[in-house]
Amino acid sequence: MPLTNFLSRGEPLARIQANRLVLRFVNGFAWMLRDPRSVIARTPYEVVFARDKLELRHYTIPESLETWAAELELGGIYPVPVLLVPPLMVKPFIFDLHPGRSLVRYLQQAGFDVYLVDFGEPTDKDSVISLDDYVLDFLPRVTGELRARSNGSGFSFLGYCMGGLFSLMYAAAHKDPAVRNLVCIATPVDTDKMGLLATLAKIMAPQVEFISDRLGNVPGGLSSTVFKMLTPLKSLTRWADLFLNMWNEEYVDSFDAMGQWVSQFIDYPHEAFKQFFREIIKANKLKDGRMRFGRKTVDLRNVRCSVLAVAGESDRIAAKESVAALLELISSTDKQLEVVPGGHMGVFAGSHAPEMVWRKVAAWLGERSGSRIAMSKARGRGRKRATAAPTAGREGGPSAVRGGV
Repeated sequence: MPLTNFLSRGEPLARIQANRLVLRFVNGFAWMLRDPRSVIARTPYEVVFARDKLELRHYTIPESLETWAAELELGGIYPVPVLLVPPLMVKPFIFDLHPGRSLVRYLQQAGFDVYLVDFGEPTDKDSVISLDDYVLDFLPRVTGELRARSNGSGFSFLGYCMGGLFSLMYAAAHKDPAVRNLVCIATPVDTDKMGLLATLAKIMAPQVEFISDRLGNVPGGLSSTVFKMLTPLKSLTRWADLFLNMWNEEYVDSFDAMGQWVSQFIDYPHEAFKQFFREIIKANKLKDGRMRFGRKTVDLRNVRCSVLAVAGESDRIAAKESVAALLELISSTDKQLEVVPGGHMGVFAGSHAPEMVWRKVAAWLGERSGSRIAMSKARGRGRKRATAAPTAGREGGPSAVRGGV
């Protein structure tokens, strides 16, 4: 390369690096002053059903989104709403990390009416809550409300990790025809194929149960520590990566949001943990069709709706083999597996998730969610149901508009 060309290219590159140095200083100063919690869960929502700690949230369709949709000639939203189901141990804001990395906003912009179930944060008095409560009580409560709001069009489940298991167990136990589609992201079904983590858990089963009985609810801090230990190198390099990328506001927001995810793990109800460990991790009953909740048997062969399973290539918790096993166990004729780059968190909300996962999920759901309806009709339908929803529950009532977790 001629020297003159090299110098002509070097000047713009030097200018870029100089600008980034300034931005590192400015953004770094602002970052030290701000509360990292201000980044997460920015999409407004209203609580349309509440009972004790249980909530069903409806993410409101902003006026700006209607304008945006009109400009792109999207023609309204799909009549089949999407119900997001989080796993235990983490707060629901993982679906709405920050404006630039929000699955909620992505789905809204793709034309979906979005709901989320929040199981609440357990306290000591909730240690008796078992998986039965989630499958036979909590989910039926919120899906009943959602069925009424969707005017017979049904709904789609989208669950991450154990949220996917809850969705599967609900569909298999209740055989609810309103479940049109089911998306499971990083959801391990065959625990014998979960790899080293499950093997160690089974070997140490007596110790795990002994410690669990002494602790009661599994503390969120303990879960957070274990999770960080699974990626020790990342824990060491994250601060250096932050410094190098401090010029990039999107990266800084993601850093704070992911940090809040890992640091704000919540307690795991004692009975639910014991049941999950004994029957799913240790005995693999979900895979074998032997899970029972009351008089209902969870046989995955009862799942006949359309199913999309997404697995991370490098997931150390929900190994891709344990996720892929789902397709062999269900009776659905319309079923699909997507294996994408990423680990357990990355496959769901990492920097490549919008393009590698969310785009595919939105396209897949769109093909199975009917013809779009006008946003004005969808907005009116939501408001009508919201005023009739039960008023018991958390402060603010079911129609209180909120913007955070």
